[in-house]
Parts: sequence; C-alpha cells; structure tokens
Amino acid sequence: MPTAFIPFTMCATVRDGHMRSFRTGLGRLSSSHRGWAPLGVVKSTNTKAPLRGAVPQSVHTATDASLARYLQDRHADKDMHWDLAVSIQR
Repeated sequence: MPTAFIPFTMCATVRDGHMRSFRTGLGRLSSSHRGWAPLGVVKSTNTKAPLRGAVPQSVHTATDASLARYLQDRHADKDMHWDLAVSIQR
C-alpha cells in the first residue's frame, strides 16, 4: 500500500551563537542521503532559510505544531540549533 506524503513549508532561523554552523547544517539538511524527509532549500541568508519538503503521513502531521516538534527533535541530535516555523500544506 502506498504511503501518503504530506507537503509542508518550513522556515529555519538560526539561534544566537550558532551562525557559523548554519550553512553547513543547511547542506546536511538538504542532502539526498537522508531518507526520512526530502527537503529543498528555497532561498537562504546567513540567519534564515525557507524550505519545502514532505513527510509520510503520521501522528506527527496532525498539526503544524506537532510537525515542528518532530522536525526540531530530528535536528537536535545533529547539533542543528535552529528555531523552526512549519506550515502543513492542506
């Protein structure tokens, strides 16, 4: 049975004191080697980047806030210190 993917947009904003790793983190985030959620950087500055992506439908895609928490948790273990604003495309 095919899995439904939920498209979303996300804005990643770097936290104070972590600007040096922001561009490197964006490169890792948009790398094709990650299998859990394909993401593409739309445009970026040294402190902010809007992205587009899709994730498999799950309990994490019930609300914008639950998806933001899920994505934040996925990035926290990779030393990506960002604040995320997420909007699920309905």
